[in-house]
Amino acid sequence: MSGINSNPMVGRRTLLAGAATLAVFPSAAMSASTPDLTRAFDYAYPLFEFSRAMQRIGQLADPTLPLDQRLNRIYHRRVLADATARQVTAPNNDTIYSSCFFELSGGPVRLRVPDIIDRYFSVTLMNAFTDNFRTIGTQATKGRGGDFWLVGPDWIGKAPADATLIRSETNDVWMLIRILVAGPADLPAVRVLQDKFAVLPAPGRGPVRAPKVRAVDGTDAAQIFDAATEMLSRSSDRVGQARRWRRFAASGIRPGGAGSFAALSPALQAAWRAETPRSVARLRETFTAGVRQVNGWGASTTEVGAFGVNDRLRAAVALSGLAALPPDEAMYFSSVRDHRGDPLDPARRYRIRIPAEGIPVDGFWSITMYAAEPDGRYFFAANPIQRYSVSERTPGLIRRPDGAIDIILSRDPVAESEGNWLPTPDGPMRVSLRAYVPRAPIRQGRWSPPAIERL
Repeated sequence: MSGINSNPMVGRRTLLAGAATLAVFPSAAMSASTPDLTRAFDYAYPLFEFSRAMQRIGQLADPTLPLDQRLNRIYHRRVLADATARQVTAPNNDTIYSSCFFELSGGPVRLRVPDIIDRYFSVTLMNAFTDNFRTIGTQATKGRGGDFWLVGPDWIGKAPADATLIRSETNDVWMLIRILVAGPADLPAVRVLQDKFAVLPAPGRGPVRAPKVRAVDGTDAAQIFDAATEMLSRSSDRVGQARRWRRFAASGIRPGGAGSFAALSPALQAAWRAETPRSVARLRETFTAGVRQVNGWGASTTEVGAFGVNDRLRAAVALSGLAALPPDEAMYFSSVRDHRGDPLDPARRYRIRIPAEGIPVDGFWSITMYAAEPDGRYFFAANPIQRYSVSERTPGLIRRPDGAIDIILSRDPVAESEGNWLPTPDGPMRVSLRAYVPRAPIRQGRWSPPAIERL
């Protein structure tokens, strides 16, 4: 069944700019006497973030229900994300979201997706390790929907004749639906589309199991450890990324749950407590700086959303860009520095000049401003005109005589054209450029975003 909630429960991110690939770690077994907690942390942390998102969104969507009754239900965000959205890091302001966390250990769920051919939309399914394993929508299926039979790794059976089988490697799955909104006046039409999606648990399926370990504090070693090991225990370890936990067994990683951290030796507990702040800082830097720098921006790579064994990239994206779209759907660029390499300063004014030919996409593009949080996450900052991004759809946008668009980043209004003004926060900031349905020059790294020029 589906539920509707008017509270802001998903803002997303949905999504990511500046994450980039670091070296893939070797697969050699670790010494029991010298466990590599850095690698173990990178493997475990995305599981914690998945559990945290599941619990946070469920609680905000309908706080009157226990978590197990909020799973396998669609919840719709009926408005665009704003400065109050704190559920998921780095939300976008281009689409409205619908969200569902599936729990598949009890049996299949039918997902019904409408055809939407007159605007951009995407339905992404992400497993507990934060890999996107199926996308439905404008780019992936040419706007065609249908009925889908979603099952977990251990399900045995045959899908109904009128549904397409989709198998997840984990019993826990996050579905995030994005539908493009042209502006406030377009919201009623998009809400009608949201109501056409449906989640229908199969008749006779077993009970829904909710996580028991609270996943709230991303700096608490014990909480991260227990939540991650619980997520491991909720699915088969015979398929997918779950098979790899034995490589980190010397660090204590194994299917578990509440009390798993307490069961570690005192020395190993102390080592995890020391490693956690170091790893969080390292992942924050990985996401912010990356390795593929393009004209002062950090660029996402083709591994985003399908990380393989690149656990560091997976963990960095989970911290600062959870639920990023795969590269065929979107590519992301991010920067915290200007064209001179200096940190972006809220006291200064900057310009991003979009050339007359635009950005090579078959979907759309936007430039978004974020305030940086101390824990490495990013959210919108309140501003007088409640604007958090600028795109070709922004009302009042003025082009130069040559057709180019100057986007001005500053705390103070732009007198000559408020439509070109992207307000900045009072403190540390990050600018993201999203390119939806990017063309080959972007996907192949042959296109460079315009520099952030200090004025």
